[in-house]
Amino acid sequence: MIQMTPSSRRFGLSRRNLLRGLGLGAAAAPLLPLFNASGQDLEGAPPKRLLLLYSPDGIAALNWNTAVDWRPTGTDTDFQFHFVHEPLTPIKHKVTVPWGLTLTAAGAGEAHAHGMAGLWTGATLNGPSGNATFDGGNGHLTGWGSGPSVDQIIAQASGPALPYAQAKDAAMQETAYRTVELGAQPGNPTSLNRMIYSGPNSPVHPESSAVAAFNRLFAGVVTSGGAVTPDADLERRKLEQGAIVDLLKNDLSRIRNKVGSEDYYKLDAHLEGLLAIEQRLANQGTGVGSASCSVPAGPVDAGFGDQAYPADIHNMMDITAHMLACDVTRIASLQMSYGFSYVRHSWLGHTSQHHTMSHDNTDRRQELQEIDNWYSQQVLYLLQKLDSFPEGNGTVLDNTLVVWGRELGTTAHRFERSPLIVAGGANLGVVQGRNLNYDGQQHAKLLVSIGQALGLETESVGDIAPNSGALSGLLT
Repeated sequence: MIQMTPSSRRFGLSRRNLLRGLGLGAAAAPLLPLFNASGQDLEGAPPKRLLLLYSPDGIAALNWNTAVDWRPTGTDTDFQFHFVHEPLTPIKHKVTVPWGLTLTAAGAGEAHAHGMAGLWTGATLNGPSGNATFDGGNGHLTGWGSGPSVDQIIAQASGPALPYAQAKDAAMQETAYRTVELGAQPGNPTSLNRMIYSGPNSPVHPESSAVAAFNRLFAGVVTSGGAVTPDADLERRKLEQGAIVDLLKNDLSRIRNKVGSEDYYKLDAHLEGLLAIEQRLANQGTGVGSASCSVPAGPVDAGFGDQAYPADIHNMMDITAHMLACDVTRIASLQMSYGFSYVRHSWLGHTSQHHTMSHDNTDRRQELQEIDNWYSQQVLYLLQKLDSFPEGNGTVLDNTLVVWGRELGTTAHRFERSPLIVAGGANLGVVQGRNLNYDGQQHAKLLVSIGQALGLETESVGDIAPNSGALSGLLT
């Protein structure tokens, strides 16, 4: 007969059985997800994060065969940005250029439409069906995209090497939001104006009001004289959960008398887990992702239209940086305008709308490069803000993979040599300060690399270039 120790007979020392043995199984059930994740927290490793950025149109081209050569000059480690990315120079040591990639996009509509659908999915844009019928350019109809975007694939997964250890349907999540999608004037919901998909025919619509986004994402705290104070409901929940943790801690010494010495280390692990939960509860609402967590000033409604656009972008970038630093979410995207962008960049002295300048039978390469340079200035602002938040052995930027993309390679509707930029992610194994030549390779490989950097075990994203594998040399 197998001899059972008191510990194996009565408790089994699994976390769930331990809590049941204490008579607290039901009361402590909401804490189990945090309990199970506590080992990762105790290691002190900051969470992995992903941020996808979008700006409209491609590199300036006079016609199908004449596009600006935006490739950086110099070597792979000692290079200078082209004018369109020159504003990124102050943070070049944390930026990598995957030059020469061809966007993996195809399907219904014209290039703007299936480029938008394929940018983060690598999947085909469906034709029209049912209620999903959109003008994808010059009357060519489309439906929605056919597959999930890489951010959603990562967010739907779980495991110790991923941003989320807990499953997406766990009772208590590690962050308030699994993903957050924001947009600065992202346009009405059509295939031209949506880039994030949770699955086939399932676009995720970005929040386009900075005020609404701020109120929703930072609802757990209010600012008072510069101090961060939990709201009443949050404080009540913390007290209730803290009381359960205290009960469990007090009973662990009693349990010690009922187990064999070989199980003491398990009890110690349980105690460490409880202490980690206690620390998380203490930090809840005031940010656990970074010691630099703070709530930004509430944005003022910038209004709508060309003149409001720069302020709207800055508002959204401030929200994005602070919500990542405060662990409101670990997966985010920010969409600036949309395919067929009709923003008139009057602050640059332009009198024509962005997309119109791409196709007005005039050489607009100078003006279009000025727009690209301006977007680089905005991206620099966000990257430097993320890099200003100390975290672990680096900064929030070091723990966040930022990828900036567009729906086209050139304004002449080609997909070759798409101006993609990778930044941050040093602690995720992403190489830094490199100018890498991937001329002619599918950008689906970049999507796979994104997944692998965030801990996803995959060699394929999308249905256009299946099983493409990752980009060689982008990850250490």
